Amino acid sequence: MTKKIILTLFLFASISSYAQKTLNDYSFIIVPEQFDFLEGKDKYKLSSLTEFLFNKHGFNAFLASKAPNVKRCNGLYADIKEDNSFFRTKLIITIKDCNENIVYTSNEGVSKFKEYKKAYQDATRKAFESIEALNIQQKDIEILQAEEINEAENVTETITRKQPIVNNTALGNLPNAKFSNYKKDGKSYLLRKTDKGYSLYEESSEAENGLQLVGALIKTDSEVKFTNLNGETYDVYFDEDKNLSIFKGEEVILYNLVR
Repeated sequence: MTKKIILTLFLFASISSYAQKTLNDYSFIIVPEQFDFLEGKDKYKLSSLTEFLFNKHGFNAFLASKAPNVKRCNGLYADIKEDNSFFRTKLIITIKDCNENIVYTSNEGVSKFKEYKKAYQDATRKAFESIEALNIQQKDIEILQAEEINEAENVTETITRKQPIVNNTALGNLPNAKFSNYKKDGKSYLLRKTDKGYSLYEESSEAENGLQLVGALIKTDSEVKFTNLNGETYDVYFDEDKNLSIFKGEEVILYNLVR
């Protein structure tokens, strides 16, 4: 019995080591903006969440529409497959190379939530647990800079991207206005720019000045974090439309920018 356990652990370690080496050999991963089992671009913010989690766990991830000018076969291509089940949501993350060969398949992420958004996001996070265990650190990206390429020499520039890349993405999409209005679940919110980042308020008739402080977004040179009134800190993501996502455990809280 002991020998079987040792053998199982050895095989698992060997597989994990091989997967880590293989995935580290590539410099980026592309996430589709729509998965086959969902209707609509970034439905339930699942593409944004997937990009965020890949970046968080050592990959250089991009949504397909934001992919840089790179050699296609230097990267990987992610997908999520749903295993239809009546009572549970089951998702598996697959990673392929440029020739459609499967390089890695995650463990199955299972959620018991009934509400679709919570279920899909929860199952995705659980599927990522096996990816997190690989401790990936992808190599630098080679971005093509010249359109006119000499036949004898391809001109490229190596761009070093250090983790967590999600924070760079968030910093690049930060609102520039002193005040920005947001909506969440039918309620109105105000994001006020400060010296340290932003303060987030909920519009409330019960508050003395009509605004109830929700928390603060603190910006450093490399990241943005949200801290609520209880001192709890969470990851933050601003998409290209400056919509704000706060990753609170297994839940993604989305604030839509009002234009």
